[in-house]
Amino acid sequence: MKRGGFKRGLVVGASLIGFGVAALAVPNTASAAGELQVTVHTNYADSIQVYGTNQYGNEAETGWIPTPNAWTRVPDYWWRGTVTVHGIGRHNGRTVESYATCRVVPGGTPNYADCYAL
Repeated sequence: MKRGGFKRGLVVGASLIGFGVAALAVPNTASAAGELQVTVHTNYADSIQVYGTNQYGNEAETGWIPTPNAWTRVPDYWWRGTVTVHGIGRHNGRTVESYATCRVVPGGTPNYADCYAL
């Protein structure tokens, strides 16, 4: 099911049984259910991958994401529990690679959990 399809179904269903749409408290984002997107802090990584459990309880993995800034947002993926960040880059003329785990908990940027990697 496409993201947002469930919400549209609730609105249509509520309208059919006589409830006003304004009476529904349907979250606009997965964060209302406890899932968050991640933003990753890197010093030496040129690109990262993030993998873990998504909002549907399925294992998910991003493709390689360039990290041109100190903080990189990873949009369009909603995570729960713990994610792993795989970073790779060049530092002092050598290739460096690391894996870091990050607990997805609120408290950083709204709708994002802050993670630290390579």
